[in-house]
Amino acid sequence: MKVNISNLIVEVTRKCNMTCDHCLRGEAQAVDIDFQYIDSVLSQTEYIGNVTFTGGEPSLNVKAIDYFLMIAKKLKVGIGGFYIATNGMTINEDFVMACLRLYSYSDEKKMCLVDISNDKYHANEGSYNTELLDGLSFIHRKYEKERYDFGFNKFLIMEGRAKENFPDTGRKADKKRKIESVEDFNDTEIYLNVHGEIINGCDWSYKSQKKNKLCFVSGLKMFYETLTQE
Repeated sequence: MKVNISNLIVEVTRKCNMTCDHCLRGEAQAVDIDFQYIDSVLSQTEYIGNVTFTGGEPSLNVKAIDYFLMIAKKLKVGIGGFYIATNGMTINEDFVMACLRLYSYSDEKKMCLVDISNDKYHANEGSYNTELLDGLSFIHRKYEKERYDFGFNKFLIMEGRAKENFPDTGRKADKKRKIESVEDFNDTEIYLNVHGEIINGCDWSYKSQKKNKLCFVSGLKMFYETLTQE
């Protein structure tokens, strides 16, 4: 039995080229995901409804995104759609082509999205390097002015830098959801971090990920099989 994952989030890097006050991850770390962890998760998986590539800043590790797609094709792992949020500071042709290849392979084109974080926490738009992304039909310039005007800080998750900088304004991360059935598994964002750990949900800083660990990636299939026996 292979695993079907509704929402898989892959932390391709913990490197970042910005130090945003609202970042829930915390301080950047000079580490990329080891490709063996990508091999492992995909070798145990049959279909992924949606895959998110995150960081850090995901555009700083395009090789991992390309590698993920290459192995998915090789193992015939289906992908519904994908999501990438980027700060737009280091966009190059390699990143744009990686997005196009993902789009081409995905089954549900309407579920494919690249988001540019164009908001008060990031650089001014004039500092962005996003001209190449303008050619993608599935690009979205994320701008939340109306929400900022009405107190956007309350939407921040109190982890990482956000917890330090906005201690009294945001919200706590969702409590660790109990995963006791396949239905619970399908309703949860399954997070693969750079260390090969499968985390219960994505609303955690680098420091707090370990306490929300479900299993090591090599044990994902075994973890899933225990749920089918409940």
